[in-house]
Amino acid sequence: MQAEMLNKLLKVNNGQVTRQQVEQSGIDPHLLSTLTRDGRLERVDRGVYIDPAIFEDDMYILQYRFSKGIFFKDTALYLHHMIDRTPGMYEMSFPQNYHPTVIDRYPVKVYRQKLEWQELGVEEVLSPGQHLVRTYNIERTLCDILRTRDASDAETIKQAMVSFSKIKNKKLHRLSGHADIFKVKDKIRAYMEVLL
Repeated sequence: MQAEMLNKLLKVNNGQVTRQQVEQSGIDPHLLSTLTRDGRLERVDRGVYIDPAIFEDDMYILQYRFSKGIFFKDTALYLHHMIDRTPGMYEMSFPQNYHPTVIDRYPVKVYRQKLEWQELGVEEVLSPGQHLVRTYNIERTLCDILRTRDASDAETIKQAMVSFSKIKNKKLHRLSGHADIFKVKDKIRAYMEVLL
């Protein structure tokens, strides 16, 4: 009975489950250890388990493990289908005073920013594994790739700007607002004048 309940929970969550979800569903959490020992579940992080027969979702695991992190820059572009290559390293933004432990074990480049900027333009999108993860909206991301000290490479910026120019319902007002906040209005205008 408990195994059936766990299988239903795995199905609902695209093959991934957390210990917390198991406990909230009234399932004995020791079942996770038993199924892991038997090879029917795989522990991918503390409190995070997957069905090994289903695609492992690295982005969802990172989001779960580092819940204060928001996918940033080129990783955000990838999540929004603005660039066509999978990032070699995931880029995540964290509040300035937050220092995630053990993040160096993961393929993540860490950025920190002022608290008032951390939640600006955050939205949830589907990861390649079909889980909701937090990232910045397209307009904020365009500003981020132009403003940071290690700005994205020219080809990535060009591809993202061309992708944005092809969006039917562009939010130019939102882009302009973010460009003001991040002081990249002139750079954005230069790209937009050529493309629009």
